Amino acid sequence: MLTIGGSDSGGGAGIQADIKTFSVLGLHGTSAITAITAQNTLGVQNVYALSPEEVRAQLESITEDFSIAWAKTGMLHSAQIVDTVADHLQANDIPLVLDPVIEAEAGGRLLRPDAVSALKERLIPLAGVVTPNIFEAEALSGIRVRDMDSAAHAARGIMSLGAQAVIVKGGHLDCTDLLMVRNKSTLLPSERIPGENHGIGCTFSAALTSFLALGCSIENAALNAKEFAKSALRGSLRVGKGVGPVNQSAALRVEASRYRVLCDLEVAVDLLENSHELFDLMLKGGAGPAMAIPGARCPEDVAALEGGLTKIEERVCRFGGFRFGGRSDSASVILAAMKIDPLAKAAIDLEPKALLSCRELGLPIIDRARLDELAAIGQCHLKGEEELSEGEGSALLPAAIWDEGVLGKEPRLYLLGASASLLVELLASLPASRAWGILEDDSKI
Repeated sequence: MLTIGGSDSGGGAGIQADIKTFSVLGLHGTSAITAITAQNTLGVQNVYALSPEEVRAQLESITEDFSIAWAKTGMLHSAQIVDTVADHLQANDIPLVLDPVIEAEAGGRLLRPDAVSALKERLIPLAGVVTPNIFEAEALSGIRVRDMDSAAHAARGIMSLGAQAVIVKGGHLDCTDLLMVRNKSTLLPSERIPGENHGIGCTFSAALTSFLALGCSIENAALNAKEFAKSALRGSLRVGKGVGPVNQSAALRVEASRYRVLCDLEVAVDLLENSHELFDLMLKGGAGPAMAIPGARCPEDVAALEGGLTKIEERVCRFGGFRFGGRSDSASVILAAMKIDPLAKAAIDLEPKALLSCRELGLPIIDRARLDELAAIGQCHLKGEEELSEGEGSALLPAAIWDEGVLGKEPRLYLLGASASLLVELLASLPASRAWGILEDDSKI
């Protein structure tokens, strides 16, 4: 892969974002730098353009050694650099995604006014796909984009300059992109993702280029690139004093987190299968241990045994494999607790009579209704009921969550901790003699 564009000293956009995207998608990235920016999350302070000869030298060095599948352009800065890039791409017959970067997302002009005409005359006719945002589409077509109808009108204007396809990015509208190929338009809708967005445009166009290089059709490449950009946006980083960068490796980190969760659950269930005494502390018919990935937002981020655990004679047996997305009570407890304390990623449901043993160990006891109440208001720290009103202090894990139950649902107890394996180790410190040998007077509980 080849990216031709500016260097972002803040590491959030430009060739830095492109190279990270190529790498995450399994491709090798090469780069020809057109300009060096003094840039951070607050904006672009200075732009130092390279000469056309310096840009040409980089391009020649790359194509003398590498076979380039696809190229993308970003910041080209001047008409002379546009001409240099166009000459080289045309001479080497390299397919192109043109991201017509005019201004930085963090603020600052990156393309000289005279270069816009050169872009239209020299590079758009070479482009397999052009990916403007609504402001860039207006600059290239002369049509103000304010909705999908005007986006389609602008896309047709850009295609009339020679582009094979145009994607008008709708991040400044309702997040619906418009793809136009052969005068046929397709809408690619999406929801707005909260997060830092520095480098999102570069990331999308680099992902689009990557998926085209991997053999996807334009429509599939656009859909895949959109999902990749959404993942990078969800995992965006709050660094610096301004708008932080998106995180291209977020999807890989989620995959790694899911794998680590499954490994930890395997360890926890192995321990339970080898100790029926520990199993006797668990709620009969319960789901067994459940665990979420860091930053979990929904049940699809929480894993547990599909069929739970049961005891056959003296042997503890598992049913089914581990699966993300189960709608267990443990999953809902974890998701609520993580809104209070991000480290509260695991839970296991216990027999209610284990409550006294939890108290004897000094675990904080949180009422389930109180947990949900705190989760709803975004309480920053999880504490025992005695401390909740103080408003200060660090999270207390492990903890016990007491659910009084409702009509048709028996009371239950959840042990909450940082991982499933740690919870099973904690179970080992709740001897059955103490868990079952408590006074039968319910008022003690």
